[in-house]
Amino acid sequence: MGTWLRNKLRTLQDSEAKFKALFVLYATYEITYIVFGVSRINTFFNTSNLTFGVNLVVLIGLMILILTNRYTLEEFILISLGIAIGLYAFYALKLNVLFMCVMFMAAAKNIDINLFIRKDFKLRTFLVGSIIIANRFGLIPSVTGLREGTITIVRDSLGFGQYNITGALIMMCILEYLYLNFGKTPNYGYGLIAVVIVLMLVLTNSRGSMLAAILYSGASWLYQYKTEVFKRVVSQLQGYAKYVFGALTVISISVVAIFNYSTPFWQFVNRLTSDRVNILNQYLIKFGIPFLPQQVSDYRSAGIIVMDNIYVTLAIQYGIIVLVLFIIYYYLLCQQAVLKNNFALVIMAVTLMIFGMIESTFFIVGVNITVMMIFSNLNPIKQERLKE
Repeated sequence: MGTWLRNKLRTLQDSEAKFKALFVLYATYEITYIVFGVSRINTFFNTSNLTFGVNLVVLIGLMILILTNRYTLEEFILISLGIAIGLYAFYALKLNVLFMCVMFMAAAKNIDINLFIRKDFKLRTFLVGSIIIANRFGLIPSVTGLREGTITIVRDSLGFGQYNITGALIMMCILEYLYLNFGKTPNYGYGLIAVVIVLMLVLTNSRGSMLAAILYSGASWLYQYKTEVFKRVVSQLQGYAKYVFGALTVISISVVAIFNYSTPFWQFVNRLTSDRVNILNQYLIKFGIPFLPQQVSDYRSAGIIVMDNIYVTLAIQYGIIVLVLFIIYYYLLCQQAVLKNNFALVIMAVTLMIFGMIESTFFIVGVNITVMMIFSNLNPIKQERLKE
């Protein structure tokens, strides 16, 4: 057994073999997450044992890959601390999201992100598209509901368990496509993206994810058609990208902390954010900000935890240490992407950080692939059009 394991570890030292192994593990996780975790297929039978078993196998595989990697002292400390707190979070919260995130992050050391994103785009688009098509043919049920406001909108989850999950998954398909084609997207590509965004706003009304898709589409278009102006602006601003996660953390927590529902200004802000600030303020008052992950109860006995802001969610539910770790992780990601002149990745990371102001799915690997790219090979993609 020991000889077999040593031989396997030597094989995984080869970068190509390691890449294939990691992507198989990631694909297994993503298929399980999308098909059995967040789609409405889980209404036909209890998928929890299946997802737990698959995730356990994936975690074992990731641990083997991690043992083949070499890390600097700083990387080793950041990864070890993340894994330790991820395990504690799994014990305290009964959630494996943080642990899975850090394990993929550690295993993806020096992985070619461009090839990885190319493969993930094809897999993700196929999975999400298949669920939506099955839903439209009546094979998978939807969640429907009303969003009341100036205009009452009927929301449809399109076969997934929650409207914003649908929006987030489709947003990531759009972002990956644009990343792979950054500055070389065909006009019909932009047209198709515009149609998808409008349809998602009409059907799911997932505004945060579609805002992110619009921002990244706009950045790609500006680079493509206003190249000199865009490069000049980005070259001046991209150095600040590494501070964005920390800045948005301060802004989010400050706004939630000083929120006062009795004043007209804050009532306006609360309406603008669909009651998010008020809900987050109640969570902050009730649970505070701990050092380590803590159990947080559901919102007004609704059966779900409603904290639609990743920065406040990390602070209240996962604690100061995890929040600081993510500030460091995204500092490093943006810093290295800038050094590699991969401004397409820098802009995607910033776009997703803005998305995190409105949604808390930011650090789920199955939604946001950049969380596993902190220690990867961040060389920019060659400026060639993705084969259509």
